[in-house]
Amino acid sequence: MYYGINTGSSVGFPIFFNVIGGDIDSLKLSEDRYDVYVEDNYIGEKSLFAQNEDFHVIGDFLEQQGFENVQVDLNGDHIVVHASNHEEAAKMIKALKVYLSNR
Repeated sequence: MYYGINTGSSVGFPIFFNVIGGDIDSLKLSEDRYDVYVEDNYIGEKSLFAQNEDFHVIGDFLEQQGFENVQVDLNGDHIVVHASNHEEAAKMIKALKVYLSNR
C-alpha cells in the first residue's frame, strides 16, 4: 500500500504493516526468566536464552559439580532445588550463586 499527498503526482512512500499470523503461543520470547531457590532460600535469577534450554540446566550444573541425586522442580516461575540436608543445601547455594552471577 502506498500513501501519498494529493499533489497530482504518483510519488508516495510505502506503509508496511507488521502482521503476525498463526499461533502466538507457539512463539518463544527472547528469554525466559526464573527465580532460583534452594529449598526456601532465594539464590538469584536464571535466564534461559536458547530455545531448547529448560530449567533442568540447574540440575545438570549441580551434578557436574559433584552433587548426586539432584531434584529440581519448576513451580510457575520458580526453579526449586531440593537438598537432602542443611550441609548439602549450603554447598548448593554457594555453587549456584557463582553459577548465576557468571551467566
